[in-house]
Amino acid sequence: MNVNQMQQELVWRVGNRTDLANRSLVWLNDAYFELLLSPRFTFFETDRTFTFQTVAGGRTFNILSVVPDLWFILDLRNDTMQRKLDRYSFTEFDRKWRVLALPTRYTRYGPNIEFDPTPDKVYDMTMRYRLRPAELAVDGTHMLTREWDEVIITMAVQKGWEALEQWDKAGQQKQIVETQLDLREEPFKLEDADSETTIWPARQRW
Repeated sequence: MNVNQMQQELVWRVGNRTDLANRSLVWLNDAYFELLLSPRFTFFETDRTFTFQTVAGGRTFNILSVVPDLWFILDLRNDTMQRKLDRYSFTEFDRKWRVLALPTRYTRYGPNIEFDPTPDKVYDMTMRYRLRPAELAVDGTHMLTREWDEVIITMAVQKGWEALEQWDKAGQQKQIVETQLDLREEPFKLEDADSETTIWPARQRW
């Protein structure tokens, strides 16, 4: 379904009020981003990879200037040294002397990635990250696959009834949303079906 079709379905479900057409797009976007941010699901459609090089003596790297769609960083790897960098809080960085050496950790602050130690030479880096999707727009489509259309619409209907202060109807839609989410598995878990399971040691019997 495209955004126009989803809007029309949403309007029908909140009483077919034509005066809600403009507000329905707001509710769709709120539902869309709430689903994308849900810790219950991982969407490969938002996964991206970016490669770059550090600068010798350059402690900070303005990542947003070259990756404007960055939402949040998942992983950062030094490909030159074949090792992953650990993520720390910027407060830890401010407690240390700044030295030139092989960077082993990073932090993100504002538009920048900051390395510690400060890179002593050029290193090839690979960043895995989630992009910030564009808002849904008229005549457009969302990034997810067909099976998420109904969830997004139902979540938007719930938000519509909440905006109209119809709390009983909003509560009913919330229950439907939970049922729909329980029936769905994210691709990440489906692809994990063939992975090795963890073997726990047997409990000792007394």
